[in-house]
Amino acid sequence: MRAIAVINQKGGCGKTTTAINLAACLAYQKKKVLLADMDPQAHATLGLGCAPGEYSRSMYDLLIGRDEGVISARDVILEVSPGLHLLPSDVMLSAAEPILLQRDYREYCLADILSPLAASYDFILIDCPPNIGILTFNALFACTEAIIPIESGLFALQGLSKLLETIDLVNIKRSQKITVNALATLFDRRTRIAHESLEEMRKIMGGNVLATVINQNVKLKEAVGHGKSIISYAADSSGFRDYLSLAKELLKMKVAKLQKTQRIEMRNPTVTDNGVLFSYYAPDATSVSLAADFNEWKQDHTPLKNIEGTGVWQKLVPLEKGRYEYKFFVDGRWVNDPDNPNRAVTEFGENSLLEIN
Repeated sequence: MRAIAVINQKGGCGKTTTAINLAACLAYQKKKVLLADMDPQAHATLGLGCAPGEYSRSMYDLLIGRDEGVISARDVILEVSPGLHLLPSDVMLSAAEPILLQRDYREYCLADILSPLAASYDFILIDCPPNIGILTFNALFACTEAIIPIESGLFALQGLSKLLETIDLVNIKRSQKITVNALATLFDRRTRIAHESLEEMRKIMGGNVLATVINQNVKLKEAVGHGKSIISYAADSSGFRDYLSLAKELLKMKVAKLQKTQRIEMRNPTVTDNGVLFSYYAPDATSVSLAADFNEWKQDHTPLKNIEGTGVWQKLVPLEKGRYEYKFFVDGRWVNDPDNPNRAVTEFGENSLLEIN
């Protein structure tokens, strides 16, 4: 089973259109496909003709659970057409984020939901929300591959580096790296800017750009508006031919199948080949930095980056083997690392202790 996250925090790039029609075209190729809608706007759900009120349970219930007990994904899945199934979303999913943020291993919730389904499907596609938050992190921890739809245009590549940085951050925590490919969408072959942006995309992605190009086609917009895939709406259109070509290209790829991701607490300091990943959970903080013996205890030399929507602040610091003492400086307060029980006692009090062997 291959799990593919369709992801881009930039709206209007054809993300949901790609998730819907790629899923439909893979099913058209006789594959068993599940589309998991992780967007509270539920556009993928609506785009496949499932309106709110037509289903009693959604992705929210799977992630959060209900009072009557644990709900199985099989109780929520809807059959859209032969070979194509849907895990629907609704607006309640937006309420799941603050609840998930209070849980341990919160980034693995979707992986736990999808894992029992691995033997039942050839592909699981995940339509991500248009932001980098805890729902997107769940999608990245549950997938083996990521497709980044990018429309042709002057500002299309803005934010791509941030997204790739986020994926790299997730890969640090995974034994199996995510295979990432960009997909050119809303492509207008008549314009110079379209071809220039495609070339720039190839440079940034180091060649990890799918050969298939999704051309502008009004039938794709009409199909979504009618709650249908392009196969059901206009099988004679160029939009259908493009997405069928994309499905065939993916089927020819040789990629690793989903393995069970090693469960690592995301907030622990983690030693990697590239350095030590320091993390601090502070959803209400305005600034978090790292003060340590390796930066002469300077409060502003090593600021942590706020991972949007997660409440987690992180920084990857290159460090050699050795013994290090550190604290977090959170909105003007000195704080020991609550997720690291190791302490060094000094004449000034206690510091968090990290030993790299």
